[in-house]
Amino acid sequence: MKRIVAGISAILFISCTGCTTVVPVNTKTANHMTGSFTTDVVMTTSETETSATLTRYGMNAWSAVFNDPQALSGIQLDFFDNEVKASYKGLEFSVPQSAQALKTELSDLMKVIDEMAINPELDGTVSDGMLVCEGQLETGGYSLEFTEDGIPVTFSLPSYGLVITFSNFNELAEPPTSEPETIPFATITDETEELDTDSSE
Repeated sequence: MKRIVAGISAILFISCTGCTTVVPVNTKTANHMTGSFTTDVVMTTSETETSATLTRYGMNAWSAVFNDPQALSGIQLDFFDNEVKASYKGLEFSVPQSAQALKTELSDLMKVIDEMAINPELDGTVSDGMLVCEGQLETGGYSLEFTEDGIPVTFSLPSYGLVITFSNFNELAEPPTSEPETIPFATITDETEELDTDSSE
């Protein structure tokens, strides 16, 4: 008798456990990335962590101003029509070697968002309270997670071991000025990444 009761209890336990399993469902929500916006990002790999302020002006028009690490602080990368320019306080120079990987990773993120920006709604799967949009790039699969209201939270690119975390996301009512004014300057090599702005020479 005890064995029968134990067997019934086990079946009931398994049945109840199965009832609580969360099955991801497809859903849509408003896309807040169709226009101009600004957001803080932290780009993390197994070896590095870089923070920047990212601004989207429109299709194929972006800028990223790095805040950390110190070697990149203040350097701005401008992405316009598949061309990337680097500058520091108005002085234009070639993209430093230490920022080449970041340039590639940001370009992948921008490509994904520009493609998504065509549609007024995000179409993804709800899992653990997040809207998950997945797809493929030449570099591999990616995952872009949003709040259920459509605010970006994280971008993952496993082939790079990369996770980009978003914060302080703000849509801009008026597009910011496009390309910043820069002062033509001779090519600056990677050895001069840390510019001494206090020098009077």
